[in-house]
Amino acid sequence: MMVQIPKTSAILLPDAFPLRRGVTLVFLAFLFSFSNSYGKDRELNYLKNGVSFTLPGDWKTISDEALPDKGYYYSAESTGKKATGLFTLVTINNEENPVKALLVQQKNMKDEAIYKDSGIEFTAIENSRFGSLDAKKVTYEAVVKSIKVSGTIYCFNCSEKTYLLFFQSGIDELKNNLKVFRLIEITFACR
Repeated sequence: MMVQIPKTSAILLPDAFPLRRGVTLVFLAFLFSFSNSYGKDRELNYLKNGVSFTLPGDWKTISDEALPDKGYYYSAESTGKKATGLFTLVTINNEENPVKALLVQQKNMKDEAIYKDSGIEFTAIENSRFGSLDAKKVTYEAVVKSIKVSGTIYCFNCSEKTYLLFFQSGIDELKNNLKVFRLIEITFACR
């Protein structure tokens, strides 16, 4: 025997089965929250100019450009109201002495408008590791736009190029940004 369903029952069907309606609403809520969390958890896998690394999806690229006959410049920052995370990668197309490159960078930063009156102070350059690579490292502190920031700059040679990697964070956001900086470090590769 065939039962005919009135055309209006499609509208009434969810009300006729409250349990199914509840399950449907829970399922839709799950899909919505899953898609939101997936969007936050997705990652950017950067692969360009002989370099690869991973950034979380809630960071945005602010610069990605060639420096004609010199190298490459990439920069990304965290997003959000009080976001203070900054990552910059400078690739120089030939091998430079890492200590000299860091000294030049320190001078450039002291002369840069954003750091000029920031009270920037650098530690001594020291031997370090960046992932599996031998590197030189310097750290610094400054007050930028009324926010106390801390930063680390690594410099090393790889595949006949020199790399300068900058990691900067506001002190209040340091714990969260250190997780991102660690992700970049463990996924970083040059060839």
